[in-house]
Amino acid sequence: MSQRTEVQYAPTQQYNSGTRIFQQPIYASANFEQLSFHKIKPTSAAAHQFQEGEFVPLGFFDKVDPALFKLPAGEVEWLYEKRRTAQQILPFLYLGPWSCLSERDWLNQDGITLLLAVRDRRLAVARLVSGEKAAADLGIVADSVDIQDYQELITALPQAICRINEHIASSAPLGLNGRTEKKVLVFCETGNGSSVLVVVAYLMVMLNLGVAQALQVVQSQRFCIDVDESATQLLLAFEAIINAKRDVERVRRASSLDVSVPPKKRSHDRDTDENDVDEYMAVDETRKPSAPFQDRPAY
Repeated sequence: MSQRTEVQYAPTQQYNSGTRIFQQPIYASANFEQLSFHKIKPTSAAAHQFQEGEFVPLGFFDKVDPALFKLPAGEVEWLYEKRRTAQQILPFLYLGPWSCLSERDWLNQDGITLLLAVRDRRLAVARLVSGEKAAADLGIVADSVDIQDYQELITALPQAICRINEHIASSAPLGLNGRTEKKVLVFCETGNGSSVLVVVAYLMVMLNLGVAQALQVVQSQRFCIDVDESATQLLLAFEAIINAKRDVERVRRASSLDVSVPPKKRSHDRDTDENDVDEYMAVDETRKPSAPFQDRPAY
């Protein structure tokens, strides 16, 4: 538009419209066997790339068995009927639909001790998609992550991860058999939507997986998950957040290992050049900012 003669300003620099950046698919192109999950460092205090207390309670790694974070050995043979049941993602972490809570015998036999609902806030007001009744029947714990939209979910993900970790680190006996070993079932109405995002985010944080890897792990066990464009953007945004947290923690750990050197004090007799100009206050007046546009001369 600035090239038109009737416009009263002209550009002082060369501009172009730029290039569109298309979002690449976040699903890994490799199959499950090619992802080499055996090379991932076991979950431990050393491998955990966040400050203790950020996603895990203090003393967490002294209370849990690293074997709890063993990834699945392979993909499950998927049948359509399995969408109505829950699948085991980690030895202590399950993902499924709300309807599977009706299977009280299964919940008891598999040792589920926390029912964590991820639901729309309107369902929470109506007391729907809740694990409270099942938990009361089995003597276990029910909790929920109530959100209005994905914007709220991304802010709730750290709290959800902390809630899971606080539970599995607890030694309080639960259930009809008084179990001290803990297992968590994360569910939403279908088991294919918002609950998936919580489980994927958990894997990203606790096993240092990327979005594509974490999604592939979950889909290998529950093939019917539904991650649309909005959910994809949420996961990518969360990945950026935790990467920034890792960078901060990396710098903090590195600085704690360095021997602190006191900053050099500036002398009161400050250096001056031959013209008696203070070096700290000297300004290069030739470096003037250039305006992006200038007035077009009138003809």
